[in-house]
Amino acid sequence: MSTLSVYKLIVSILTVVTLAEVSKRAGALLGGILAGLPLGAGIAVYFISYEQSVSFMVEGIPWGMAGLSSSLIFCAVYLVVSSRLQASSVLLSITLSSTAAIFSFVLWGYFLSLLKLNLVTAFAIFIVFFFANITVVKRLVKDSGETKKSKSTYQILLIRAVFVGFLIIIITSLSSVLGSRWSGILSAFPSTLYPLILILHFEDGNDLYPSLLKGFAYSVSTLVVFYLACYALLPTAGLNVGFLLTYAICFAYLYVFTKYLKLKH
Repeated sequence: MSTLSVYKLIVSILTVVTLAEVSKRAGALLGGILAGLPLGAGIAVYFISYEQSVSFMVEGIPWGMAGLSSSLIFCAVYLVVSSRLQASSVLLSITLSSTAAIFSFVLWGYFLSLLKLNLVTAFAIFIVFFFANITVVKRLVKDSGETKKSKSTYQILLIRAVFVGFLIIIITSLSSVLGSRWSGILSAFPSTLYPLILILHFEDGNDLYPSLLKGFAYSVSTLVVFYLACYALLPTAGLNVGFLLTYAICFAYLYVFTKYLKLKH
């Protein structure tokens, strides 16, 4: 493993663990905002920009935004397949659901890679899938009225962080081979969500992860804000300052969004 790959792994682990810990201790509102900040996409975009140049990554951002539709397809397929396999063993359900979801992500991503996209067309694609996915999860995920917690929080956190780290290494390593379009699409892969789905599915069966996917159906809108901010700020402010400003914008968006949800309920 190269030195840069080690840095990616360390940064991924520290970012996931630190933000998760701060989120738990910061109070409900602030904790929810911090937990909703783009982690996997943020780390992937940062390292792709660092290795390949900001202009390379910015060129692929429309495909990253459109690639969020691939993430939504990934989640919907995982949910549909796993719901059909409830009577099967957990390992079989995880294996088949994961295979179908990853295949769907790659297949739709390949179709997106063939398109000539700009921010407007990419946003239009996202919006269509955003509302379609909400419709799917509302039908498949029923609120039980009970709040359940995972059984091994710290173990989940560490496994998730390491998993994210290796996914980031794979995604960023492929960027130089596959080009800016696929770099954008792969940056949208739910790299922080997927390992948590696997762990919750394995530990708790079908009790927890469907609600996680339902939450992602709404919170994915933050990633649109993230990509738009990167597109506008990274070329002008530079990678490091641009990223700080981007996360400040995402934080502000999540604050307003969380306040809106609290007022609505």
